[in-house]
Amino acid sequence: MRRDSSRVAEGALLLITAIWGTTFPLLSVILHRVDAYTIVAVRFSIAALVLCLIYRRRLARMGRQDLWDGIRTGLFLVGGYLTQAIGLTTISVPRSAFLTGTAVVFMPFIAFLVQRSRVRLGEILGVALVLVGLLIFYADAGLSLHAGDLWTLAGAVFFACQVVYTNVAARRSDPFAVSAMQALVSGAMGWIFVAARGKLSVPTEAWGTLLYLGVIATALILVLQTWALGKTKPVRAGVIYSLEPVFASLFAMGFFGAHMSGWEVLGSAAILSGVLVAELKKVSAD
Repeated sequence: MRRDSSRVAEGALLLITAIWGTTFPLLSVILHRVDAYTIVAVRFSIAALVLCLIYRRRLARMGRQDLWDGIRTGLFLVGGYLTQAIGLTTISVPRSAFLTGTAVVFMPFIAFLVQRSRVRLGEILGVALVLVGLLIFYADAGLSLHAGDLWTLAGAVFFACQVVYTNVAARRSDPFAVSAMQALVSGAMGWIFVAARGKLSVPTEAWGTLLYLGVIATALILVLQTWALGKTKPVRAGVIYSLEPVFASLFAMGFFGAHMSGWEVLGSAAILSGVLVAELKKVSAD
């Protein structure tokens, strides 16, 4: 039964990754109309409204541990999105996606420090193949680091921490209440940054994308992610999440007429190989 729930959870993480893949092409368009801080504030406020309405009774029953888990994971989450947003002001979307994908490299180390969890050989091989795949996928992005790159790498560390600590929170707290708290904390922090800049402008044509980002790509994902991370290991989640650029490219090809280069095809194959190696090694270990 536990193995079956783990499979379902990893299927949910794959769905999350596919949805995330749709957001990079959408963000590349909407960022020309709405600034990154406003996007973060609005999408998480929409998600918070949806989740608080659905889980209001669970929120009312939250204990101190649930509250702290929600606040902590929410701060890591918004830290990732905000530093990623700062980075996006000076680097390209493909470069941002590559650097964000390096979160999979940080997860084993953070998981060991936080949980003292042992990383299996298959997971190490999977992470290595994923990193090689990301390097190939974004071969044209260049490897020199600038300020925007450093902000985005900081975001990758925040995202890795959010995954690991959500894994901890989901095992001891109400995952649905924690999801709602993550959205509340992230939305509140987003509005603080908007207020600090003193600028708020959302054109009418941007609301369709913002509603999708808030309801599907944030509210739904937070609930699925918090539940699923309680059923699997953070490192395995990171390996699955590495498929995000592949889904992003497929979505861009299908809806925006983009094309995959030879490097992107090779990188996608390496990333997929990393996921399959981690999966097959898990099956043999089980």
